[in-house]
Amino acid sequence: MRLPNSSGSVTKLPGKRRKPYAVRVTAGWTDDGRQIQKYLGYYAKRTEAIAALMAYNENPYDLDSHKVTFAELYERWGENKYSGDIPNCYKAAYKRVPHLHKMAFVDIRKRHIQGEVDACELGYSTKKNIKTLCNKLCNFAIDLELVTANVATTVELPPSEDSDMHNPFTDAELALLWQHTDDEGARFALILSYTGLRPTELLKIKVADVHLDERYMMGGLKTPAGKNRAIPIAEKIFPFIAEMYSPDNEYLVIDSRDGKPMKTYDRLRDHIWERSPIIMGLPTEHLPGDGRHTCASLLDNAKVDLKTMQLILGHRSANITHRVYTHKTIQQLVEAINLI
Repeated sequence: MRLPNSSGSVTKLPGKRRKPYAVRVTAGWTDDGRQIQKYLGYYAKRTEAIAALMAYNENPYDLDSHKVTFAELYERWGENKYSGDIPNCYKAAYKRVPHLHKMAFVDIRKRHIQGEVDACELGYSTKKNIKTLCNKLCNFAIDLELVTANVATTVELPPSEDSDMHNPFTDAELALLWQHTDDEGARFALILSYTGLRPTELLKIKVADVHLDERYMMGGLKTPAGKNRAIPIAEKIFPFIAEMYSPDNEYLVIDSRDGKPMKTYDRLRDHIWERSPIIMGLPTEHLPGDGRHTCASLLDNAKVDLKTMQLILGHRSANITHRVYTHKTIQQLVEAINLI
């Protein structure tokens, strides 16, 4: 079969090879009119090589971009999105997909990602992080015009399991935290325990949304019921919030180590939580998210009504169709949080 001029060529390479048919295409021209050729790929059969060449000529693409691997795209995404400081959850997810690392990203299909998810021996959250990472990389690749579709969106995860990883602080542990409010980790644990905030929710709160006079903040993430909710500031932790408040900053929580906004869970854990001798010395191992579970327990023990608890914690309720935070409503939330 004779190929049209300038469409490329198919050459059979010498020796015993698994894929002996090489396809070359014209990638440009020199100043003196000579073709600049690059290899498109290698194929087991001549018919496969010709089909690949014809497909390329029908829809040419940047050959250099076509060779970008999963690992290379991951590095470029990290530099673009996080200035190289990729969150630990995505670093861990990346390590769990070793078979994807050297693959050209354009060749990755749902079955490849699904295979890595299914082969992962860890729990639901790790598998979810794998899918999330691949989803983000696919969207990044679309922005770079490497691919045209996100193949990660339909990857299937196993059923979510109820987590028992969170342990509320006991009364004795809370008492110990109150004895060491000079410790930054202890203060964070108390703020989380007396607001019910998720750690990242606290870190995302902006100074403009903190109303010290009225004793509340606006914030919240994750769910429709949790977003943009009023978070009452209990009298017990008011001094901590007031000390953190600075009209010169955009965010409430500033990392004392470098003066930058804390913003991420990893920073909180690495710079504060795991460096606190008080937190690390407690008889039970605790995560920053345990404060939210502690708040729920304290509110329940104080007999706070369910509707108020749901408003404070940002839980969805069929009985709350409209969340209108009037002055009276916020005052009720403040009174409720002061009961614990």
